[in-house]
Amino acid sequence: MISNKSKTYLLPLLSELVDFDKKYFKFIKNTYTYVSNHENCFAILHDFSFKNPDFTHYEHKLVKNELFVELIDIGDDVLYIFKFPEVYMHEYDRFKEGKFSNFGSDAKELILEFYNDIYKGNVNATTFLLKVNQILFKDKKLKRQIEEELHVSLEEDAELSGLPDEILETFSLEQEPKK
Repeated sequence: MISNKSKTYLLPLLSELVDFDKKYFKFIKNTYTYVSNHENCFAILHDFSFKNPDFTHYEHKLVKNELFVELIDIGDDVLYIFKFPEVYMHEYDRFKEGKFSNFGSDAKELILEFYNDIYKGNVNATTFLLKVNQILFKDKKLKRQIEEELHVSLEEDAELSGLPDEILETFSLEQEPKK
């Protein structure tokens, strides 16, 4: 399954108000900003194991959160749907427009801190962390690199990542997620 942009840019913001246990991060298959019949929500497709009593306790914490809307069992996975926090609706809206650099500085720092914590000690994550930082802060070096690779000249205020793919960001409750 291809991870989408909401997993990178919005999940950390939701984590500020929903207590995601970082030891279960590797079980998050994907996230979605568009879910059938739900507005301004954020869904997390999680691999779930009833065999692990700790996971059941973890799920209990998720569903007791005030932002929790619904959970849907899908085979061995669970789709958790949350209202997106009002405090980060500006970022949610900018995300949908592909305007990552317009996120508030507190949101940018939260995203970077979240992934620094998740990938602590993993040298293979350095490239990912650097790229996210460059996109959020419109790094001139990344801009030059993109221009050279694509043989184009970008506008001075151009974003350094493309729009989120609405197909990859959508979970239709009538069908399985796109893989």
